[in-house]
Amino acid sequence: LAMAKVIKPDSLRNLHHVLDNSFLPELYSLKGEYTSQRMSRLIEEIGGNEAAMASFYASLVRPNEEALVYDITSLSSYSRNLEWLEYGYNRDCMDLPQVNLGLVVSLETRMPLLLKLFPGSVTDVVTLRNLAEEARSIGIDDCMFILDRGFYSEGNIELLKEAGIDFIMPLPFGRKVGKGLISETNANITNAENARMFKDEVYHVVEEELEIAGAKLKGFVLFSKKKGSEEHQLFYRHLLDIEQVLEGMTVCRGNPMQTFKDAAGRFASYFECTVQDRVLHLKRRQNAIAQAENRFGKMILLSSRQAAWDDVLSLYRQRDEAEKQFDQLKNELELLPLRVQRTVSLRGLLFIFFVALLIRMHLLNRAREAGLLARQSVDDIIFELSKLRAVSTGGRWMLTEVTKKVRTPLEKLKIPVPVGVST
Repeated sequence: LAMAKVIKPDSLRNLHHVLDNSFLPELYSLKGEYTSQRMSRLIEEIGGNEAAMASFYASLVRPNEEALVYDITSLSSYSRNLEWLEYGYNRDCMDLPQVNLGLVVSLETRMPLLLKLFPGSVTDVVTLRNLAEEARSIGIDDCMFILDRGFYSEGNIELLKEAGIDFIMPLPFGRKVGKGLISETNANITNAENARMFKDEVYHVVEEELEIAGAKLKGFVLFSKKKGSEEHQLFYRHLLDIEQVLEGMTVCRGNPMQTFKDAAGRFASYFECTVQDRVLHLKRRQNAIAQAENRFGKMILLSSRQAAWDDVLSLYRQRDEAEKQFDQLKNELELLPLRVQRTVSLRGLLFIFFVALLIRMHLLNRAREAGLLARQSVDDIIFELSKLRAVSTGGRWMLTEVTKKVRTPLEKLKIPVPVGVST
């Protein structure tokens, strides 16, 4: 089923079509039809065997895993029978109850190691603590959390410290500590002695020792001129587009100021807006714009470990892997919105998705090593390989013509071209 999900991301109730049009039934000697009733029984059986799932997760963990990334997300559902469905902070911006999902990924191999389900109203820090305990139970001792800026608060940092959880997270510019660091380093961050190289990209770096909520942290202010230039272009392009549309606009209906705020969005703070005879007039706020410019190309990273700046940046960038994997779970594999009716079924369903994700990431790593990703995505490669067809003739499966587009990825992946087999 997981392989079928990788071949064609579709709901489980439609996977029998994928199975019927693939070689998987012959490959695995599958018998019987995959009806919705059979599928329901299967995922319940899987979801009810937590010991077997834990054993499987433990088998993925290698001795002395060097670094792991942890992340959490929420999955929304219309179901009325999932006992773990509860309202909480919904990252999907959906007005639905949810369950929370934790994913553990090996930073060295980029492979997923653990998928864990939590009730929807459990706070993020509690979820992280529970996830750390679950990771330790399957043999993972080195727990480093790479968090987004939404986690930042003095209360959360205090709880993370008390729980003994190491972390890396960005410090929001809007917080007092962030504003202070930007102001303090603005004048000298571009000095020559602060220049560093990170994977062929130049950064300017200033390091600071910080104490937040009783926790001693390392703070890194990083500036990329390249990124700053890109952000400068995007910012002014958006600013000027808004100004061009709204300046002199006549608002015939409704509240003109509300029209301005709705149209300008987060850029509203960069304008003074006045209304004369229902006509909008904009004036740029120079101080607000100057503050925004001071942040272009900059990022502040906090680390609970005393580590080198490039190690911290490298670990933080690995967060992209976790986000991509969640995106694959939630979008490419069409996981949202959940429509299963029982928590045990949800566990089984997520386990199938996890195995599909494991297969997909294995393919991704193999394709990356083979140099196939420069011009193709994994989806492109799977699509091309799906054109390889077999027909059964006289008790023997025979391949149709193997085209160059099929043969090339197989050769680069060092996979022998399949040959006909007896039934």
